[in-house]
Order: sequence, then C-alpha cells, then structure tokens
Amino acid sequence: MFRSLSRLLLLCSLLFTLLAAPMAARAQDDLALTGFQTGLSLDKKSLDDIATQLATITDNGEEAQKSLQDLRETVSRRRADLVALLGSIIPARDKAKAALDAFPPQPKPVDPPEAKATTDARKAASDLLAKLNDVAAETQKQISRADQLGNTITVRPFNNALAKEQKSLDGVEATLTSLPADQENASKTLDELRSTVDTAITNLSALQATVSPLLDQSKARLAKLGDPDPSESADIAETRSTQGNLQKQLTDVVKVAGDQSTRAANLSNAITERQREQLTGRLLKSGNSPFSGEFWIPVLENLPRAGELARNAFSDHSSYLVSKVNSTSIAIFLLTIAIGYAVTQFLRLRIQRWRARLPRSKRASRRYVASLDAVLGIAHIMLGVPVGITVTMLAFGFSGLLPEKVLADYGSSLIAASSIGFGLWALAQAVLAEGHAELRLLPLSDWAVRRIGRRMGWLAVALGLSVLLNGVIEHLHADPSLSVARETISAILYLAIIVSLLIRLRSAPPTVVDGRTLAPDEDLTGLDILRPIGWLSVLVMAVCLALGYSTLAVAAAVFPLLVLCVVAASYLLTTLVDSALTERLISDVDRRRAVASTIGVTAKQVTFGATLLSGVLRFLIIAFAVGSLGLPFGLYSTDMAPAIQRAYFGFKIGELTISPSSIISGVMLFIIIWAVMRLIRGWLGNTLLPRTSLDSGVQNSIATIIGYLGFILAISAGLSEIGVSWQNIGIVAGGLSVGLGLGLQGIAGNFVSGLILLAERPIRVGDIIAAAGEEGYVRRISVRSTTLETYDRATLIIPNSTLITGSVKNWVYGNTWSRLRIALTVLYDSDIDAVKAAMLAAPEDDPRILPTPRPQVYMTSMDAGLEFELIVMVASMETQVAVKSDLLARIFKNFKAKGIRLQGQGAAAPPQRVILFEPELQAAMTARLKGDQPEADAPAAEPAAAKPSTPPAAAGS
Repeated sequence: MFRSLSRLLLLCSLLFTLLAAPMAARAQDDLALTGFQTGLSLDKKSLDDIATQLATITDNGEEAQKSLQDLRETVSRRRADLVALLGSIIPARDKAKAALDAFPPQPKPVDPPEAKATTDARKAASDLLAKLNDVAAETQKQISRADQLGNTITVRPFNNALAKEQKSLDGVEATLTSLPADQENASKTLDELRSTVDTAITNLSALQATVSPLLDQSKARLAKLGDPDPSESADIAETRSTQGNLQKQLTDVVKVAGDQSTRAANLSNAITERQREQLTGRLLKSGNSPFSGEFWIPVLENLPRAGELARNAFSDHSSYLVSKVNSTSIAIFLLTIAIGYAVTQFLRLRIQRWRARLPRSKRASRRYVASLDAVLGIAHIMLGVPVGITVTMLAFGFSGLLPEKVLADYGSSLIAASSIGFGLWALAQAVLAEGHAELRLLPLSDWAVRRIGRRMGWLAVALGLSVLLNGVIEHLHADPSLSVARETISAILYLAIIVSLLIRLRSAPPTVVDGRTLAPDEDLTGLDILRPIGWLSVLVMAVCLALGYSTLAVAAAVFPLLVLCVVAASYLLTTLVDSALTERLISDVDRRRAVASTIGVTAKQVTFGATLLSGVLRFLIIAFAVGSLGLPFGLYSTDMAPAIQRAYFGFKIGELTISPSSIISGVMLFIIIWAVMRLIRGWLGNTLLPRTSLDSGVQNSIATIIGYLGFILAISAGLSEIGVSWQNIGIVAGGLSVGLGLGLQGIAGNFVSGLILLAERPIRVGDIIAAAGEEGYVRRISVRSTTLETYDRATLIIPNSTLITGSVKNWVYGNTWSRLRIALTVLYDSDIDAVKAAMLAAPEDDPRILPTPRPQVYMTSMDAGLEFELIVMVASMETQVAVKSDLLARIFKNFKAKGIRLQGQGAAAPPQRVILFEPELQAAMTARLKGDQPEADAPAAEPAAAKPSTPPAAAGS
C-alpha cells in the first residue's frame, strides 16, 4: 500500500509540473513585457519634458547655455537607456518568435480540431510577439526622437544667435532709414549703429567658424553610411535620416549666417556712405565770414547763455561732489592718486636713467641710440600730464565723487585734449632732439630746431585747447554758433602759427658745419618740400576763412599736420626696429652668437630671422600708418576689417580654399612637432641609446628612423591643419610619380637605397669603407646620401644608390679586426732564422695585436735580397697605422741589435748579370748608336756565351 501511495504522489507532482510550468513561463513573459512597457513609458515622458523645456529657451545667455548643456546630457542618458532597452527587447522577441514557431501548424478544416489548451497557448504566444514588436518599434521611434532632440539642442544656440543678430540688424536698418540726413547729432547715432553692425559681423563670422566644422563632421558621417540600400536595417536607415536632418539644419544655419553677414556688410557700407556724406556736408557748409560783423553778433549774444550753462553745470557737479565726500571716498581717491603717481614716477625715473645711459653706449650705432632715445622721450612726456589726468579721472570714478556721465563727457574731453596736445609736442621733441644734436636723426641746424620746436609747441597748445573747448561746448549743448566760432578761432591760430614758422625759416642765418658755411636752406635738406605744402595750406585756409568755410579751413591745417605726425612716428619706429635688429643684433657678432646659443640655432639663422622680423614689423608699421591716414576721410578700421578678415581667414577659388591663417597655424604646428621630435631624437641618440648594448650603427639607424618618422608626422599634421586632404595628397603624389618617371629616378633610387641601408645595415656609421675610389669613415647615413670622411679629413658625399648597386669594401663589416702586413728586404748574407726571430719578437706583449691567430713571418722572395713579410691581426682597424709604426720601430731595433742589415744600407750589392759580345758585333752596335751604317757584307757575329759576374761575396771583398 505504501508503494501505491508513492506512485500516486509522483503522478500528482508530474501533473502539477506539466500544468504549472507553462503558466509560470507565461507569467514571466508578461512580467518582462510589463517591464519593457514601463521603461519605455518613463523614457518617453522624460523626452516629452525635455522637448517642453527646450521650447522655453530662446536666448544664448549663460543660464540658457547651462540649461542646454543639462538637456544635452539628459538626452544622452535617455538615449542610452532606450538603446539598452531595445537590446533587451530583441532577445525576448526572438524567444517569443521561436516559441510560436515551435507550435504545430494549425489544423485545416478537414482535420480534427486541436486541443483548446494548445489553441490558447498559440494565441498567447502570438499576442506576446505582437506586443514585443510594438514595444520594439516604439523604442526605435523614441531613439530617433532622442537623436532629433539632440540635433535640435545642438542647433538651437545657433538659431538663437542668428535670431538675435537678425533682430539687431533689423533695428539698425530701421534707424538708418528713419535718420534725417541733416540731423545735428547724427554723427553719434551713426557711430552707435556702426558699433552694432561691427559686433554683428564679428558674431556672425564666429558663428560660421563654429558651425562649419560640425557640418563637415555630419557630412563625413553621412558619407560613411554610403548610398541608401533597400535591404539595410531599420537602425541604419534611421541613423541616415537623423544625420541628414542634422546636416540640413546646419546647412541652413550656415546659409542664413552668410546671408546676414552680407546684409551686415551692406549696412556697414551704407553707414560709411552716410558718414562721408555728413563729413562732406560739414566741410562744405558755409557761413558768414569772420571778417564780417554778422559772424560775431550771434556769438556775442550766446556767450552769456553758455556761461550760465557752465555755471549751472559746475554748481550741480560741485553739489554732487560735496554730497559724496566722506572718509571712504576720500581714502579711495587719495589711494588711487598715490598708486598712480608712484607707478608713473617710477616709470619716468627708469626711462630717464635709460636715456642717460644711452649716449655712453659705445657698441650701439647712432641710429639705434637716437631712435631709442626719441621713443623713450615720447613715453617720458606722455607719462606726465596725460597719464596724470587719466589717473585723476579714475580716482574720481573709483571714489564716486563725480557721476559717470560727467566723467564720460568732460573727463574724456580733458584726457583727449591733453593726449593730443602733449602727444604732438612729444613727437616734435623726439624728432627735433632740441639741445642734443648728436641724437638728431634729421639734418637740421640748432637754429632751425629751436624755431620749429617753439612753433610746434604753440600748435600743440592750440590744438589741445580746441579739442577741450569742442567737448565742453558739445556737452553743455550750447548754441551751434559757438562751435563755429571755436573752429574759426582755431583756424586763425593755426594760420598765424604756420605763417610765423614759414617766415622765420626763410630768414635762417648761415650755418657752419665742419668749417664749411652752408647755404640758408641747406640745413633743411629733406624738408624743403614741406614749405610749399605749408604755403599752399596757408592759402587754402585764408580763402576758406574769407568765404566762411571754417570747418574746411581747420581741415586744411589739421590734415597736413596729421600726415606729418604719422610719417614722423612711422619713421621713428621703423628706424628703431631696423637699427635694433640689423645694427644692434646682426652687426654685433658677440650678441648674435649669444642669442644663437640661447635659442639653440646657428648665427646665420639668427641673422635670417632678424632680417625677416625687421621686414615684417616695418611692413606692419607702414600699413597701420597708411590706414590711419584714412580717418579724416571717414575711412574707419571696420571698413578694412572684412577685406583683412577674408585675406586672413581664407577665401575660395572654386573648390580650393586659400587661408593664410590656416597656412600660418599649419606652419607653426609643423615647426612645433618637428622641434619636439628633434629633441626626442637627440635624447635618444645622445642619452638613451648610448647607454644600451646596441652598437653605434644600430643606434644611428634607430635615431635616423625616429627623425624621419617625426618629420612625416609633423608634415602630416601641418598639411591637415592647412586643410590638405589625403585625397589631394594622392593627386600630388600621382603628379610626382609622373615626374619620377620623367627625371627623378635618381632621387627616388637614392631614397629607396637609403631605406635599404638603414634597414639591412650593410654599412653603419663608424665603418671604414672603400667606395667611389675613396676610403674613409662613414659619418652619416641619410635617406639620400652617405657622408664619408677620408683620412685626409675631406668629406665625400656618396649617393646611396652607388653603395647599393656598386661594390663596396667594408673593412669592419663583421668585426673590427684587420690584417697587417709588413714586408722587409735584408741582405743575402743575413741569417734567416735570426731575421724571423727578430720580426716575431716585435708584436709580443702588444695588447692591440690579437694573440689568435698568432703572428707569422714568411720568406716571400730573393730577387733583390731576402724578402720577409710579417703578418699580424690588429684588434681595431683604426689603430693599424699606429701599430705598424710601433712594429717597424721594434723590428729596426731588433735588427740593429743582431747585426741584420736591410737592403740599401750600403753593404752587399745584389748579384749582377754581365753579357759579353764579340768585338765585331760590339763595333757594329757602337756604330749604329752613333748613326753610322755598318758594312752590308759584314757577317753577323754570334754573341758570346753569357757569363755571370763575380759572386757577391767575392765582389764584396
């Protein structure tokens, strides 16, 4: 019975397992599906929130940028979650599809119906698969949505910036259209509009520079995907669509930015045209002549009103000043004054000491000392009153004793007046060098310098006061007649000063220089052309004043003065630069060598660099001077900015972009990388590799290969920075291949041969070789040639192809051993064994001679004596000459000690062979030598037998 009960329990457990397992699997699948749907719902809601927040960001402020960055990170996290979710859904979907495929085919109508459990299971599996497909499709859709949101976040700042600049340009255009042409204060409005347009141009250019690389990256990603393929997967198609959308948005941004830049440039041109029209209108605006009473009547009537305005303004500002006076403001004011005074006085004292030491500099040229003294003199004067007034205005501003508007109006006028007046006077003093003829650059006498300097001081005072009065009248909003009177009085003062200067220069006394009396005008050499210009300016000013064109009269005086000042300043700076770099650096050998050793270059490179730097700096000075001359004609720096920007940042010719900025940065990158690689190569060749067990040839090969790899890396980085693609490099290489086929085979052969030499190393640095008819030491192996140093210290450059294709004798290829042969000839009566012993005793105990194989002595000939040859193996080829010298000296001593004499020492003569002829034959030969003909019938005599001469021993005795 127990056994029956056990079987019953086992059967019940099997039935429960069969029924519960499918139910548990189905519950697990439902739970997983619910998890997928819940995760998808959360990510979808998060993307909805991101889209809502993104719609509220409409500017590009710091808070907006931070919000966009946070949204970008959130989108990246949500996308990663969605990708992970899709990665979990796909296996579950595949499993559900496999489970559905495991069911038997559905019965046909003629077949018996299947069990209800099977039908229910089939339906559940089909529903699960459909739901998983829906979840997977929705997840893929949300991934694409996250990509779209990422693209929108990427492009949104650019669109906001475009909208902001477009709005500002709309305001400029509206203001410019509604601005009356004859408005009195139109100049300030036009300046403000120009500033807005310039800012817009700068921002739009920066926007294009930022978006263009992103657009290129998007195009590169889209190109990697290739052309659309109907059989490609859905995720690739979605990625293609996302990148295409991003590329379209970025392209639109670049296009709109370009259109707005063109619009801004047109508005800038329109503003410039309006400013020039206004300048022309002011110059050609006529009024009453100052020589008539109608001119002065309104001036006298408005003077009391202007005085009242000045008193009221002074009273208001004084009241404000008194109300702000307290211990804190006074302390800040005094502290600012003290700091500014201390700094300026320190600088002025330093400049004064430098100027005092300049004349005592014996190694400096006169041009350098004079130009440097002039520049330091200008700095010394400008650090006085102009900087003092500026520090005072800063002190009032920091302490709050005066309102900002007063400082901006009256303070700026005072600073401008002092800077212009003292700047003109400082420049005149620098050029004229009054009282210091040895520091004067121009050929002027002291008499002329005093007259010119005095009048230039008067002009500086008049010009400074005119600028100050102009600012006061403008800020007081006084009657325009006072401004006209100010211009007229300024023109009259300029006219009087210029006339006085021209008259005084005409009556110059004779000048004696080096015992020679100069003509009255000879000391004005180089400045004679200025006097006709001065008289022409006087004539134009007088006519303009008589006709009532006061503004034009002032311009006729100020513009030549501006030109003169610009030319003088440019002359001083170019002279200083040229003398400092060419005379002070290049001509001074010790200084040039010191600079070369400090930088780590050669003296010749320092000379070249200094000359090039001098030319570049002088060009920049002259270009700046020429540009500043356009200011009186309404030519602003911003008018030239677009052209300079296009020239510097690049312009396109077809598909080719020429960008000097990229070229400069590419060259700088190449120089930096190449210099770093040279340092690495030097460290390897001089520090690291010599401390290894590698021989010198291997060390040189490694260092050389590292050097060429560094050069290739530097040139690749430089070309990449310039914008040269590998495709263009391939085109260039194709063109070079044609050149190689036409005439560069030798260079290519040498290059390949150099690589073979460095790789196989049949010849190494330090080897002793014989090639091209010369023999010497290998000093350097490059990819084109090999440098050979002969024993005479001559340098031979051998093409590498010669070493590869020709025969080369390498004395130290396998090792440094070398065979040394010493051949000697002794007399016939010498003892052979004694000779051998004497010669073998010479190499004993010499560490430079290898003991194995042992030295050998051989008897090689008996023609002119007994010839012996000593053969030894020398450990180093480099010591062969020294070893041979020492061996010869020892052999000579050994021979002398044993009485062995060498051939040619005056002892036994070598054996001689004597041939005796018959008397008739001897007579015939003598006659033939004398030119006589022998008798025809003379019989031919037979020579006697040759007999040897007396033996050597008998002859010797």
